Amino acid sequence: MLNLKKILLVAFVGGISGILASGFLLPFLTRVNLWGTASFFDKLVNKPETAVTRVEKETIIIPQSDFFSEAIKKIGSSIVTVQSFSGGRLMHSGSGIILTRDGLIITLNSLVPANAEIIQVTGGGKIYKAKVVSRDYTKNVALISVAEPNFQVAKLKSDLPSLGRELLIFSKLFSFGKETSFVEKAIVSRVDESGGTFEISAPYDSRLYGSALVDGEGTVLAIVDFKNQKPVVLSSKFISDFLNTYLASQP
Repeated sequence: MLNLKKILLVAFVGGISGILASGFLLPFLTRVNLWGTASFFDKLVNKPETAVTRVEKETIIIPQSDFFSEAIKKIGSSIVTVQSFSGGRLMHSGSGIILTRDGLIITLNSLVPANAEIIQVTGGGKIYKAKVVSRDYTKNVALISVAEPNFQVAKLKSDLPSLGRELLIFSKLFSFGKETSFVEKAIVSRVDESGGTFEISAPYDSRLYGSALVDGEGTVLAIVDFKNQKPVVLSSKFISDFLNTYLASQP
């Protein structure tokens, strides 16, 4: 009988504490932001939703459904999936940016290593075989070629973005016979005008290797790589110089 009374007393005290916490303490903490509590509860309750939409028969995963919608439409056909295989197994998968209508694509060298037996490019619902025509090991980029005319070429912009500007990271994935475009937001965190370089802040995601960094107009500012899970960008000026150097070497 004594134990029953103790249980009832504990339940009563717990119920009163819960009512006080929900009726008085939580509203106070969310309103006053004591020790950052308001921000914590706001993030806990109002989590950003991931929108999954369909654009031109492709699945596009977008952290914010209204983010850079026009840029997505403009850049989508100029980004492809790049995959390398060896021994019948997938080695690496990432993205590439179409630079010429006759099928020159820039991607990361690490996605198409020298020991890869097959390099495959997927875009517009089609699968192509590709070959590496130029590499830069120090910058970790490679130029690959696909024998397919009339590709939609990405528009490059060499102007440096302003500090704090929001940009878009756009990548293409291919799995289980379906193309998927993945979009992530980035912020310009550093600009070196004298050196002509800039840096971005963005979350690490293995799906973003070789992706395009684009602005609101859908023009490409850089190709994205990661080192120690931190984003590294190689500017459009570097991309143009890399392409022109290769073209100049051709007979």
